Amino acid sequence: MNAGLGDADRAVLERWWQEFSARGALPEDLQLVQGRLIRAVHRGALPALGAVHVKTMAFPRAKDRLRYLLRPLPAAHEAAMLRAVAVAGLPCPEVVAVRTARRAGLPWRSMLVLRTMATGPEPGDDAARLRDEAALGVRLLEAGVVHPDLHGENFLRLHDGRLAVLDLQSARCRRGGATVARRVALAARLLQDRRGDLEALVGELVQAGLLGAEQRGEVVERVAAARRRFREGRLRRCFEDSTEFERRIRLSGVEHRLRGALPPGRWISGGRELREAWLDQRRRQLDGAEAPVFRAFFHKWWWLGGGAALYLPDTCPEESIQAVTRAAAIRPADAVDGQPPEGV
Repeated sequence: MNAGLGDADRAVLERWWQEFSARGALPEDLQLVQGRLIRAVHRGALPALGAVHVKTMAFPRAKDRLRYLLRPLPAAHEAAMLRAVAVAGLPCPEVVAVRTARRAGLPWRSMLVLRTMATGPEPGDDAARLRDEAALGVRLLEAGVVHPDLHGENFLRLHDGRLAVLDLQSARCRRGGATVARRVALAARLLQDRRGDLEALVGELVQAGLLGAEQRGEVVERVAAARRRFREGRLRRCFEDSTEFERRIRLSGVEHRLRGALPPGRWISGGRELREAWLDQRRRQLDGAEAPVFRAFFHKWWWLGGGAALYLPDTCPEESIQAVTRAAAIRPADAVDGQPPEGV
């Protein structure tokens, strides 16, 4: 814990930790900045130290508990990475407090408190910003910190004009420095989420000294492949437990639904075409074409004969219903209390 904390600060931190440990959520007087299924970031203030950000993880999924079964919990690991970056003289948030807990040997709670950094205006030149990110990324590599998921949102412009690095949960300390392979990987990740002409963006990184001209083609190929993998991963989330979707195992099959209670509506039964309708809806959602209409999808175990069902709210537009029913002969299905039909 930060040695500069006073008794009042420590008391507030203890209150936050006790509430988070008890119910998996921070007190309501902290402001939510980012909320996801497994992680959350809040903004708060300590009596003497002032503004802080609080990063928490409650491990609701079995795969997350398994992932951190034998490794340090996220708060402890990220704190170690931030301290290594600070020792190297690179701008990053100051670690205020680290709290972690396990139950029966399994990950239970993780809380990292960071001092809020004073931000400054961002110059309007995106090319200059990209070059600054590349320069800080190289300095991280030279300091032995390898971050495989370093992207634009991991950086913050400070009031003094410097660029700071944030979110080091995926970082690791490695020997070898800024090798060509690591520079190529860094360049590809920095460009993966950026819009604009890819060849021109790679050219900026060549001019900045991150890449040699001979690496241009490799970076372009890696970015294109990474974008395809990322989109496919986001597409497949409609079949997984995620921030937006929920996966429920039932005796007769598996239900995938948007999080939250199902509104009044009905199930319709059919075959594989309903799975394609559910997937195509997700595709259109990612493209920004429309908000989700179908609220849930159910598929029966293959050893029980297969089959599928799609949940249509009463408010579902008629054209959406027609688009699905044209795909195949679909019949209304009986449902009980919003549950998928057993006879699919």
